[in-house]
Parts: sequence; C-alpha cells; structure tokens
Amino acid sequence: LHEIYTYYKNFSEKNKNFKNLIENYEKILIVMIPIIPHFAYECIEKITHNKKINWPNVNEKYLLEESNNIVIQVNGKKRGIIKVKKDIDEKNLLKLIDKNEVIKKYLINAEIIKTIYIKNKIINYILK
Repeated sequence: LHEIYTYYKNFSEKNKNFKNLIENYEKILIVMIPIIPHFAYECIEKITHNKKINWPNVNEKYLLEESNNIVIQVNGKKRGIIKVKKDIDEKNLLKLIDKNEVIKKYLINAEIIKTIYIKNKIINYILK
C-alpha cells in the first residue's frame, strides 16, 4: 500500500496522464475495500467525488488457462504431477506418462488392473 501511495504521489506531481492514473488507482482501492475498508473509502473520497462505487469489471479471457496440472497416483498415493493441455483425452495422457521417467519406475514389472482418469484433475493407476 505504501508503494502504491508513493508511486501515485510521485506520478501526480509530474502531471502526466493524471486522469488515467486516478481511474486505475481507484480500481486498486476498490479491490482493497474488503481488506481495509475505512482506509480505502477515505482514499477514494479524496481522489473522486463519485459516491457510487462499482466493483471493477473482469475480462474473463485472462482467467482462462490453456493447461492443467494432472496429479498422477499409483494405488491412491501421489507419485507426480504433469502439466498438460486442457481437456486432454486419456489416450494422449497415457502416452505422456509413459515418457515420464519418474512415474515409469512405479509401473515397471507391475500389472495395471485399472486406470481411473478424472478429466483435467487426476489419473490413478491401480496395480496388482
């Protein structure tokens, strides 16, 4: 908070694109309201005369991830994590796991009874 205040103060003294700075600073303060409401409201009151405060809009395209971490289990025990493309099918996932040296050591000389795959979350090998 102190760094934001210092930056805001130094920038405002230079008189460069002050309107844009205030808009963005107000958004930061609005997000701070649940944490430090009195301080945030007081700062907002000093920089704007708008009494109506709206939560900033979120561009959801920046929240979407193109990859997932899949937990790999052998007999219910976590043995590794692999980062893969989102919505990968089981066949392609198994190919990637076969190339993984860390997981290979658990599967060597073992009979796989069942493979349980929960899309985008976990794969569990049941061994005999």
